Amino acid sequence: MITLKIDNQETEKKLLAFVKAQKKSIDEVTIEAIQQFMLSFKGNDITYAKKNVDDHKHVIQKNYDVDNTDNIALEHIHNSAEYIHNLRR
Repeated sequence: MITLKIDNQETEKKLLAFVKAQKKSIDEVTIEAIQQFMLSFKGNDITYAKKNVDDHKHVIQKNYDVDNTDNIALEHIHNSAEYIHNLRR
């Protein structure tokens, strides 16, 4: 649902006059306007900054006894999502 709120009565009258001049319903004019607006972005790439993975990586290191094979590194992690979430905090 898209809502257009016009507080200025003069602007509202001008919009209604434009719609009547187009000999279409206000819905049709609105849809065409939104489509033209969206198509105006076609071909324009959106640029955004990417983080360097090497600058933000975190190497997990855990010492464990080589003789004791029951003690495996990272065995203490029961919920990996929670563990990573806590590391990032």
